[in-house]
Amino acid sequence: MKLLIPPPLVFALAILLTWAAGALFPVTRLGWPLLPNIGLAIGILGALVLLMAGAGFMARKTTVNPHHPDRTSQLVTDGIYLISRNPMYLGMALATLAAALIFRQPLGLVFLAAAMGWITVFQILPEEAALKAKFGPEFEAYKTRVRRWI
Repeated sequence: MKLLIPPPLVFALAILLTWAAGALFPVTRLGWPLLPNIGLAIGILGALVLLMAGAGFMARKTTVNPHHPDRTSQLVTDGIYLISRNPMYLGMALATLAAALIFRQPLGLVFLAAAMGWITVFQILPEEAALKAKFGPEFEAYKTRVRRWI
């Protein structure tokens, strides 16, 4: 698997573009004053999802390295992985959504959708192929029970 851009950088770029859109096009900013508070809550949720996902990998002593999904020693299917097959990416997506709300920038939703699409095509689909090759029917059964994002 050839990783083009590491997933955290994809979402960081989406957050940076969201911030820049607010700075360059202030007229697009939404005026509802509670948006930053809602964004903060969503950002905290995203951080918790990321922590729970990482803890699941650490408990199973398997790799979280997105460059080498073939080095995964165990399929993690419990904890937060009962809700999402990709909770690390979900946590990053929540952080990006949080940024759009904190910056009150609706264009952030466009950048979020683009980041999620990129991650799905260039990261998740190759990861799933590697997991299918390694874990076969066990991964296929997991795929039927748990959605890709949420």
